[in-house]
Amino acid sequence: MKIQVNTKKKQGKYIDPTKWQNSTLRYAPPEDFPAYLEGQLGRAEIMRVWITLDEYWDYRTDTFYPDYDIGVARYRPEELHYVYDWGNIVPAPSGTRFHAYLTSHAAAADELLLNVRRLEREVSDGVITYEQYERIFEKAVEYCKELAPNIRYIECCNEVDIKSFGLLTAEEYVKIYLCAHRAVKRLNEKHHYALPLEIGGFAEAHPLHCWELMRDVMRRLKETEIGNCPMDFYSYHYYQTGATTGLVRCGKLAEAALSGVEMLRLIRAQHDQMLTDLDLPDRPVFLNELGKAKTTGVDGDALYNASGLITYLLAFGCEESPKLYPFPWCTFHNPKLQISYTQFLLCADGSYAMTPNGIAVKMLHDLYGERLACTVSESYARDTDYQAVAVENTDGIAVLVANPSGETVPCELTLSGMASGTYHIVGHLCDSYHNNCVTSDKCDGKTVEITGQADRTVDADGIFRHVFALEKDAFILYKIQKRA
Repeated sequence: MKIQVNTKKKQGKYIDPTKWQNSTLRYAPPEDFPAYLEGQLGRAEIMRVWITLDEYWDYRTDTFYPDYDIGVARYRPEELHYVYDWGNIVPAPSGTRFHAYLTSHAAAADELLLNVRRLEREVSDGVITYEQYERIFEKAVEYCKELAPNIRYIECCNEVDIKSFGLLTAEEYVKIYLCAHRAVKRLNEKHHYALPLEIGGFAEAHPLHCWELMRDVMRRLKETEIGNCPMDFYSYHYYQTGATTGLVRCGKLAEAALSGVEMLRLIRAQHDQMLTDLDLPDRPVFLNELGKAKTTGVDGDALYNASGLITYLLAFGCEESPKLYPFPWCTFHNPKLQISYTQFLLCADGSYAMTPNGIAVKMLHDLYGERLACTVSESYARDTDYQAVAVENTDGIAVLVANPSGETVPCELTLSGMASGTYHIVGHLCDSYHNNCVTSDKCDGKTVEITGQADRTVDADGIFRHVFALEKDAFILYKIQKRA
């Protein structure tokens, strides 16, 4: 693989693609985690947070639990009307309760996107009434907004196109969404919030092979009393491995053959076509779950996901970006269930360690300065335009290179237009053996360690050369400075 950087050709300011972040209630982090996260990745522009209505309110007894024990089931699975994803729920490892979860994340973000979920099947099946659902939805959002005034976006439901989140039809979702929409509008009118609430959704899990569901939802909403602007924002999820499998099963082989970034562009293109066809307004589009791998506890999948994540996020900083706000999944999660996506692990001593996912996002966040023209060729991977990025700043030149090809490759890094002299190059490699707390000591990963350094001489031709190798799914950040 050849990475060629033209230091004389600037391409504008580097855009940090890591400003949008995800939290989870399925394995809620300790209360001190959001502050630590802010120290590693910077303050989130938008942090996605959650409230689960069946934990907040027990419809059997009409009892409210405002500061509920997250993930602590009150009923056995056989006593539930619908199981949802309770089989994958683990109580917060440090005993974090809801109040602390929400306020600690609110303190580390400019704005919050609050997802409100569960009870979808209870209301759709008539176990509780739509009037009850609307009342509880409003009460829950009002309570959360009191705790966290920087809540701006309310996301009605999550991935209701899959079984563990309700498996709703378009008709069922629209009835629920209308309840939520009325509740949010009433709250705005009642409180005149300095930061008014906006409502949208529905965090579709399969926007490529189940696209007709979203179209049907929006078509039905268009025919209601809120038809001209039914959503203040739209949200979709994208995991490349799952998307490819789903497209193949549906017989959409041409779409399944697309690269990761091409699939992202397809999501945006079909969304834009829907807006045109239904005469709907253009509003922010949140890709508020993003990853490459499947949901697994397989250690190697963390590196596999991280290398793909780099290419996706680099695409957002370019003029050809899909114009979606990317929220990688997930800052903190159960490593036994989702090490494939988890960015940070909780160590036995209460400290945190970065997984390959966390290191990839941190490397992207820490870059700053002017982008330099950078091309990748002779790569086994696709989306080569987004396998590398180079920036120039007050510290010198930084080059981040990823190898999501599945093959170990020899690499040659070339920088042209350099002044003659001696340069010091420092490498920070993440692969199966280096900077990988998942496959080594779980308490490694406190910092991104240096894995190699050398001096290189640039002659009058102005060419800097460095050769190295990357195993499959590995990535490396180089920092290059001129010796005095």
